[in-house]
Amino acid sequence: MRLSRLKAIFVTFIPCYVFWLLLTLSLAPKELLSGVVVCLITAWFSSGFFVRDASEATKMLRPTRIAMLLFYFFFIFMGELFKANIGMAKTVLLGTPPLRQSIVKVPVRGITNYYALAVLADCITLTPGTITMDVIKEGDDYSMYVQWLVAETDDNEKAGEMIKGRMERWIGRIWK
Repeated sequence: MRLSRLKAIFVTFIPCYVFWLLLTLSLAPKELLSGVVVCLITAWFSSGFFVRDASEATKMLRPTRIAMLLFYFFFIFMGELFKANIGMAKTVLLGTPPLRQSIVKVPVRGITNYYALAVLADCITLTPGTITMDVIKEGDDYSMYVQWLVAETDDNEKAGEMIKGRMERWIGRIWK
């Protein structure tokens, strides 16, 4: 078996096992061993779907990147999520601003890593009022098509800044 395949299995196994531990909330030896077996089998069969470049994926297991990612999710993303929830609650309850649905082409600046693009697209989709529909490559840059329920502008650049907020800059820092 090639080293890159082993790395891909390992990189898939780690989050799978952490998720197992969070689901079971048990440190009983049977639970721990069962988790290792189930997660190894899962990683063996699914690593090819999740890991495109094993060397790039193993970079995410560095402690500094994990710390930055945790900081991003707990402080930056949660802040953006809170703001989006308040904005959607105002729209639904008060009708201000009115719903004006639009599909916006949002340019992505400085992010070329596949995993970083996936995280940015997922974070945009998780915030209320937006859904990332597609990510396309145009030359060396990427763009995302985002459905926006409360379109405040028709300018793609301004819309991109309003939708992405601080998320793009932080995700770009994590995957440098």
